[in-house]
Amino acid sequence: MRRDLRALANSTFDLLVVGAGIYGATLAWDAAQRGLSVALVDQGDFGGGTSANSLKTVHGGVRALQSGSPTEMRLFVRERRALCRIAPHLVHPLPFVVPTYRGLTRHPLVMRTGFGLYDLVAHDRNDLPDRSKHLPPSRLVSRDECLALSPHIDPTGVTGGIVWHDCQMYSSDRVLLAFVQSAVQAGAVAGNYLDVTGWVRDGERVIGAHVEDRLGAGAFDVRASLVVNASGPGSRRLLEGLPAARSSGPPPGLSKAMNLVTRSITGDHAVGGMAGARFLFAAPWRQVSIVGTSHDPFDGPSDALTASDADVDRFLNDVNDAFPGAGLRRADVRLVHRGLLPSEDDAGHELLKGSRVRDHRADGVPGLMTVLGVRYTTARATAERATDLAFSILGRRAPPCETATTPLTGGAIPDWDAFLRAATGDDDRRGPLARDTAARLARTYGAEHRQVIQSLREAPALAAPLSDRCAVTRGELLHATRQEMAVHLSDAVLRRTEAGSDGHPGPAALQAAAQVMGDELGWSADDRAREIQDVEQVYPAQ
Repeated sequence: MRRDLRALANSTFDLLVVGAGIYGATLAWDAAQRGLSVALVDQGDFGGGTSANSLKTVHGGVRALQSGSPTEMRLFVRERRALCRIAPHLVHPLPFVVPTYRGLTRHPLVMRTGFGLYDLVAHDRNDLPDRSKHLPPSRLVSRDECLALSPHIDPTGVTGGIVWHDCQMYSSDRVLLAFVQSAVQAGAVAGNYLDVTGWVRDGERVIGAHVEDRLGAGAFDVRASLVVNASGPGSRRLLEGLPAARSSGPPPGLSKAMNLVTRSITGDHAVGGMAGARFLFAAPWRQVSIVGTSHDPFDGPSDALTASDADVDRFLNDVNDAFPGAGLRRADVRLVHRGLLPSEDDAGHELLKGSRVRDHRADGVPGLMTVLGVRYTTARATAERATDLAFSILGRRAPPCETATTPLTGGAIPDWDAFLRAATGDDDRRGPLARDTAARLARTYGAEHRQVIQSLREAPALAAPLSDRCAVTRGELLHATRQEMAVHLSDAVLRRTEAGSDGHPGPAALQAAAQVMGDELGWSADDRAREIQDVEQVYPAQ
């Protein structure tokens, strides 16, 4: 997968998707799989914006219990099952526990009744051939067991707990990348760091976009029969020159969402704790915990989002209210995820309830669609709906959607447990690598991990870790650069590999990673220093 600006500039596509977050990536894959010629561009890296702000949870609709919507629950159950099927190396079951109390809304009988209804609605959750992805029914647990599973919550008033299973992404960044890779393998042309600066128009019709290459190759136009604005929080900026589209496009407000990557404060269960009137969750992820999610109104340009020290301190106070026994301090925060989500109101208090797909022909702007969503879990379903509409706009019959059952790149694994045993136990397959390294490669690349191992065999020096603190190999950095369109150090360290995704990997690892990428891309010493500095700014000051 390589940047091909000439193909973007010299072709006319059926579909140009602007924005390569999870909604744009899933749409590009669906449309390409069904036979449309697709271009996918993003002003930054694939998934480098709001999609990078993820609690890594694949929801099964438990939140819909509060609204009592079986239809919404069914959607989430179906999409959780689809992600387990198409990306089995990246999506795995995760148990959750929340406490019960004597009050009506959190009473054990009320919770047991609600989750019993959920189990009934999710009766086909295990309609998967891979038994490693099967999820047990919810269960009520005693007070002692609840506190043993979640020792950092305030025990006052706790009467017991409820345990259920959802799923978690080993790497949400790799899930998104797998959608992009799958689209490219199906014929799409994708490019990162391509900023859309305006629309190409033929009268009222949008027939493409003006694009500026942020890596210095200049400006050009990408033309398409239909353009999809899937740029998330940037949607309003792109619609500013189209008053009719703007008036019925994205919702008026934005919410600033934040998750914290901290030292581990959990066991093997994700834990819910009360902060005021709402639950926060702390989920175990690799060797750390991810805690979230905070939501605050945001008033400003989408490219000016920051998480200030005051924001982090305020959220830490909420986290310590929910998990007082954890005693988290600023020094325990390894990484701050932040992103902007669309809200229903101007103030940014109420998140968008459901995804929106709009054909702007109704607004007097033919040739343009907007796709907007909030939930990672349901992006594939929204893409299916948007692709159906795209075929209708193009005047073509839509073939059936098969993205719920077609494995993504690396996902052709019928039995995950058997695959992992083979990947880690067979000396011929893992070559010179230790078992834990082989396991990590299997989880990261899935069925494609053998290609990475083969490259390490051919150049044994590449099998060396980046540093004593960071086990990611030099070969993975080179693979990200050559095969996965990583063009900045942050692309490879934060999103293609797990080198820096759970905290600062250490100066030695960043130096080694910059050396590998710099040798491949021709960076000068100043370039390497600048790339390292850009990555350093991602991590909170201690």
